[in-house]
Amino acid sequence: MRVPTLLLSLLLTFPMAAAAADAPAQAAASDPNQACLDCHVASKPGESGVRPAQFGKSVHGTFGCTDCHAGYQAPGPHELPALEGADAATMARFEALKASTAPRAYLACGNCHSEVVEQLAASVHGKWMKGDAKVAGPTCASCHGAVHEIVKPVAAPAAAGVKFSPGARAISERCEKCHADPVFAEKAGLKGDVVVTFHDSIHGRLVNTGSARAPACADCHGVAEKDAKGVLHPNAHKILAKTDPASPVAGTHRAQTCGRCHEGANENFAKLIAHHDPAHSESKIPHFLHVVFSWLAALTLIFFAGHVALDLFAEVRHKIRMKKAGHGHDPLKEAEFVQRFDLHQRAQHWMMLSGVILLGVTGWPLRGAGSPEAIETSRKILALFGGPHGAALLHRIAAVMIIISGAYHILYLVLHGARRTLAFSMLPGPRDVGEIRDNIRYMLGFGERPAYGKYSYLEKFDYWAVFWGMIMMVGTGFVLWFPVFFAKWAPHWVLTSAQIIHGEEATLALLFLFVVHFYNAHLKPSIFPMNWVWLTGKMSHAMLEEEHRGQYEELVKKKDPQDP
Repeated sequence: MRVPTLLLSLLLTFPMAAAAADAPAQAAASDPNQACLDCHVASKPGESGVRPAQFGKSVHGTFGCTDCHAGYQAPGPHELPALEGADAATMARFEALKASTAPRAYLACGNCHSEVVEQLAASVHGKWMKGDAKVAGPTCASCHGAVHEIVKPVAAPAAAGVKFSPGARAISERCEKCHADPVFAEKAGLKGDVVVTFHDSIHGRLVNTGSARAPACADCHGVAEKDAKGVLHPNAHKILAKTDPASPVAGTHRAQTCGRCHEGANENFAKLIAHHDPAHSESKIPHFLHVVFSWLAALTLIFFAGHVALDLFAEVRHKIRMKKAGHGHDPLKEAEFVQRFDLHQRAQHWMMLSGVILLGVTGWPLRGAGSPEAIETSRKILALFGGPHGAALLHRIAAVMIIISGAYHILYLVLHGARRTLAFSMLPGPRDVGEIRDNIRYMLGFGERPAYGKYSYLEKFDYWAVFWGMIMMVGTGFVLWFPVFFAKWAPHWVLTSAQIIHGEEATLALLFLFVVHFYNAHLKPSIFPMNWVWLTGKMSHAMLEEEHRGQYEELVKKKDPQDP
């Protein structure tokens, strides 16, 4: 029985061995790249070689290795032979590309994308390939990514008839690889701060926060051309130096480039979009205003932050003294109220409050998006409002709300003036100077709290700061809302100054409101969690006596003894 079994085993073994020997040949036949991949497989990004799964998903996934790596022969060790049979133009191009990190790969791209390759060679990015550049510049892979993993770009939505470059944020990041590198920029003679100034511009902030309608680098610097459907779009392969007369950002072309999105843009408008700080424009006025508003914001916040700290110290000290002495508010005075604000005043405050908070939460994230550290946070906040453009719509609605509130208040004052019932107790006067001095002494532990009248100097400051803020914010806001219109008649420094004032004043106003005003109206220990007058319009006699003793004493003197 053993002999037949042995023979049967041998008969079965030979065919299996033959099949095993033919397996590599069959695999090579089914996948002509397999022989190359046996040696050139990468397991992770950045590793030398090919990741088969990612290569299969790329736009070149159906190509054979030798389609690009012409001259290589598989399997086995190989050398790339000379360009036998190449025409004179190809040989000349190859000689010009000897400084490139991958000249043959560049030539391989030209086999299918000859028009694009010629455009790149003629652009500012292709000049380094001509042999006279100080430093090696970009190749196709520098912008399109790993050559074995290039995917088809997704077209961005059209805006104002312009089809922007796909993936604006990705395009900008690719430009930044070189332009943000100080070593490369110095060697290539590039301006070193273009990336910083782009991030700080309105275009850069919109790109950073995910806008599909905001232009990236190539959308302005690329030469505009029409596609087969007649749609004007920038050619990202045809980037020209800004000193080139044909560049879309050179001379009079800038206004035309801006006009692709901002219809009616002129040269004055085009000056707004440049790689420089708005405070350092051709006029000295924006710089002067930047310095003034920076000092104004700093000194105001320093003074009032110190004021809040001293007041908190005085409040705690006062409570401890009252507790030790066993004193408290008179229950009868707690139960009696005086009407401090009528319904009209409260409605004006509610509208102003809602508008300012909405302006803050929709405006500050965009302002902060110029900083790389804050981009992700800004994106998340703006996503709550439908992205940067949804937030922009709400920002304008909020602006209209505070304008209506301001107009409502002016009309209120005019009507009371006509009826001769307008009170002037909110006007600053010499008495306020003395009260500031006396209150600081009290907060430091000397003397008594001033006997304020109907309004303290803090409340007067709050009130008049709103008038100042309305003039600054609404005035500059209209300039930023309709920049093309104002650029037609206002000098350039007016538009630049509006950018500076709007940002600086918004920062000052929001920090003051959320630090100083919220403390005085909500967080102060004696009134925490809030002074309810903004909702009810009423204040108890006990609080009136403590916060506005001067007014309380005047009302007591005027009180009719027969009036319960």
